[in-house]
Amino acid sequence: MRLGKYGTWLACGLVAAAIGAVGIGLALVLSTWSAAAAGVAVALAYLAGTFLPTLPLFGRVARTRPDPAAFALTFDDGPDPRHTPEIGRLLAARGHQATFFVLGAHARGHPRLLGELAAAGHELASHGDDHRLLALALPRTVRRQLDGAEQAVAAATGEAPAPLFRPPHGVRSPWLHRTVAARGYRVCGWNGSVFDTASPGVQAIVERVRRRLQPGAVVLLHDGDGSGRGGSRRQTVEALPAILDEAERRGLRSVRLSSLLADGD
Repeated sequence: MRLGKYGTWLACGLVAAAIGAVGIGLALVLSTWSAAAAGVAVALAYLAGTFLPTLPLFGRVARTRPDPAAFALTFDDGPDPRHTPEIGRLLAARGHQATFFVLGAHARGHPRLLGELAAAGHELASHGDDHRLLALALPRTVRRQLDGAEQAVAAATGEAPAPLFRPPHGVRSPWLHRTVAARGYRVCGWNGSVFDTASPGVQAIVERVRRRLQPGAVVLLHDGDGSGRGGSRRQTVEALPAILDEAERRGLRSVRLSSLLADGD
């Protein structure tokens, strides 16, 4: 069964509540409140590990190495013919490379766009197959998500994606890292949140990215809509020139995320 965003929040909240209830029950049986405190602590840790995308509780996400002149622009949820080609061309024309965490379902619908991104020097990585949240997904479901995206990218470009995986919304389970690593992938996060999918306005997107621009930063933007509702990412496209202007003013250039990652993370 596929749970949406709100269904996932509710289900994970119920899991946390159950963990806390076990602790309270043990406290009542053992006549000690230490069991209750432990149960509540475990419940809170479970929620934090699930929903905080860079917290290493369930496994450490890939980290970037220090580079005074580089950062990584990353784009999720594409490809989308309305936005992806323009983003890819603009970046390439100005000498920047980006990493596109693509969805298998969108890649199968627009394989030509992936070839264009690869030809322009950009990196293709995995965002799973259909953008389902994986907080409660069994390992076999995680493997199917990886396989779906990998097969779609390979069919479009003749090559597998870079072995980088960004789980949708950064949501993870206690076993996701191990499952992903067994397939040779590294889990990737990002620095801060821009929330460009909320369409806050072009200037707001530019300002939010400016606050996060620094050497080694991983910036998360979107060139598509993972919800399936076909939301526009036009504001992100229009914000990109000013973002690149600011990066260049600071002596920064966007590079492929894989070239910026520290070894062994």
